[in-house]
Amino acid sequence: MTVLEKLKLQIKIIQIQLQILFLRQKLTVPNLPPPTKIILHHGGGWLDFEGVNRHHKELWGFRSSLGFYVGYQYWIDRLGVISQARADNEEGAHTKGMNKLSIGVCLMGDGTKADFTIAQYNSLFILFNRLGQKYNILKSEFYGHKNFNPTICPSDRLYDWLLKYKSGDNS
Repeated sequence: MTVLEKLKLQIKIIQIQLQILFLRQKLTVPNLPPPTKIILHHGGGWLDFEGVNRHHKELWGFRSSLGFYVGYQYWIDRLGVISQARADNEEGAHTKGMNKLSIGVCLMGDGTKADFTIAQYNSLFILFNRLGQKYNILKSEFYGHKNFNPTICPSDRLYDWLLKYKSGDNS
């Protein structure tokens, strides 16, 4: 990161902190250390990115530095399109107790009722590899939501894919 990029980031952080302080806005700030874990989720329903954004705004109301309310850092829709809702070093709202240490990745859909698309799996594979390399996160530090909280998320289908990914079986 160049000096200019660092300066721009610091200015953005100060702007957000002023909005929180003076306007009493519920915002998150991208000022955490690099993430050490990746946590996989399924949406549990058929809302698209905008639908989840509206739902999370109603639930928590915490706007990210990128302007979204989605609690995950990344969202993958049925076509495999990856949307980023939060900076990687910004607190998420996806896994109780792990939101400051991890990146949350969510696939649109309900894995308990239907499988995810090939496009989603392909995008997930690419995203996992990119984030793992970028932050030097070992595959042993990739988890499903159910590893931390009592939930069926990310569904058996997606969790099985995760275990194969971690073992190096990418078929």
